[in-house]
Amino acid sequence: MAKEVKTHQNDAIGMLRSTEREADDSMSQDSHPEARRGATRHHVPLGISVSVTLPTKQSLFVNLRDISKTGACVVRQGTLDIKEDDTIIFEARNYDSGSTISIRSKVIWVRDTGFNTYLGLSFISTTLTPKSMLKLFS
Repeated sequence: MAKEVKTHQNDAIGMLRSTEREADDSMSQDSHPEARRGATRHHVPLGISVSVTLPTKQSLFVNLRDISKTGACVVRQGTLDIKEDDTIIFEARNYDSGSTISIRSKVIWVRDTGFNTYLGLSFISTTLTPKSMLKLFS
């Protein structure tokens, strides 16, 4: 399991180090709200978990779908008691290095598919540098 997580983290590092992405062009045709994000998204491999603290102070693990310097998309199986414009805390940790990033975030959109709930987050008053993202996933 630890080897599998490390493989996922190494895959994420490779993706984050790549500065030339074609995702913006292909996503601009996407009708989903997440396509409107202005910053380049870095898709991450399945299994990268982060936590969010909801307005109710409940902390939950969610899967990180993609991340950019201004926001992220996360997904959780089932439904969440959350709505657009809620303020939550996005927290990512690298347990090997001890690095933690905790960012206040605004929920821009919520999509409940009946099986999963997707959240589009916008980081409040901060941006993630590529160096910060690498620190988390290396």
